[in-house]
Amino acid sequence: MFEFLKRAPFVEDLIRRNPIFYSQFRQLLDEAEALSEADRRAMRRRLLARSVSHAIRLPGYRDASGAIAIDALPILTKEILQARTPDFHSHQWPGIPASTGGSTGRPLRLLRSARSIVVEQATIDWLAAKAGVALDRCRIAVLRGDHFKDPNDQQPPFWRRDGARRLVLSSNHLGPAHFRDFAATLEAFQPDVLHAYPSSLQLLASLAEEYGTKLRFPLAITSSETLRPGLRRRVRDVFGAALLDHYGMAERVSAAYSLEDGVTSFVFPYAATELIPEGDDACRVVGSALWNTVQPLLRYDTGDIALMPPRTDQRRRERIALGLEPFLRIEGRASDVLELAGGSRVYALDQVARGIDGASSIQFLQQESDLVQIIVVPNHHYGADTIAAITRNFYRKAPRSVRIEFDLRDAPYRLPNGKAPVFVSAMAHV
Repeated sequence: MFEFLKRAPFVEDLIRRNPIFYSQFRQLLDEAEALSEADRRAMRRRLLARSVSHAIRLPGYRDASGAIAIDALPILTKEILQARTPDFHSHQWPGIPASTGGSTGRPLRLLRSARSIVVEQATIDWLAAKAGVALDRCRIAVLRGDHFKDPNDQQPPFWRRDGARRLVLSSNHLGPAHFRDFAATLEAFQPDVLHAYPSSLQLLASLAEEYGTKLRFPLAITSSETLRPGLRRRVRDVFGAALLDHYGMAERVSAAYSLEDGVTSFVFPYAATELIPEGDDACRVVGSALWNTVQPLLRYDTGDIALMPPRTDQRRRERIALGLEPFLRIEGRASDVLELAGGSRVYALDQVARGIDGASSIQFLQQESDLVQIIVVPNHHYGADTIAAITRNFYRKAPRSVRIEFDLRDAPYRLPNGKAPVFVSAMAHV
């Protein structure tokens, strides 16, 4: 029933911008931004105490029933939550179902309270307002992982209208063969905001550069994938748009945003974020939900890595977690690395694409410990020197013992959830 109601734009807006909670949380975000470190710490303690009081009534937290402080609780992993999902949600209050993207083929089933859904929408609207856009009054085009058309059907339309102010496009069909159809539809729709996966936005910008377009809009909002180097500048040059990169997740235990390269901030008090050091200038993101009484996840290991400024000490990490200082960026999943047979790892494969003009998209699919398939979507600058440049850049990161094979395609490789990450380990999905 809820999924049916969500398809009605007015009903969905009423759910997400419920007047009982929405304005209160927007006001709280404004007020919290001006709080001192001491006041933020005090607010964090109060909100966490409330979440802990809900959580310790649940079977999943029974072993920690005597805990009154968050750091007395064990870290909760996705594997534990997936194996014991009913133990971590309340059976006294109805929840609204959701799930993670399931990139490993095993989506995690979740429950959200009505208030937590409003808090999420209020946060996104608040962030868009920082870029000068009132999201609740915008015409929004969506280019993400929506599956509403058979990928084998190559006849337009490749989009659908969800009410007067929302256009959803099939990212699976975006490519050179259909770009003019996409461009004409977007130009006619005249969006104020384009909400997209970074990989889809990058492909759209590359095709627009190649084939031309009159499409212009004020703001692009990206999420769910790591933002790729140079994309923000490219989107500004091609579409005249600012780019808001939003970091969040279905579990709703942390949120961050970036409006300029190298400057990312956690949103307080959306959630309570902890930063646990993992390697040089890198921290694993662990978060606790503050507004979901139905499934109050505490100290949940997101598996995501945040890149810190050089020589960040514990005090500065705490200020960053409170949203008082920025960090560089979300680097991606801790597992998004090329694992070699000898146990060594290769990080930051997205850097291989830097300086290469002949490809709209470059991805790396690890087939074996010593074999990587490089998937390339060529553009009009493509040539033999493109492959040579990719090969040269790749072996600046990885040893020559790793074999590479090239696969030229019209569109990026996508996971079942519609995402097109830079790196995918086929070994992890076996």
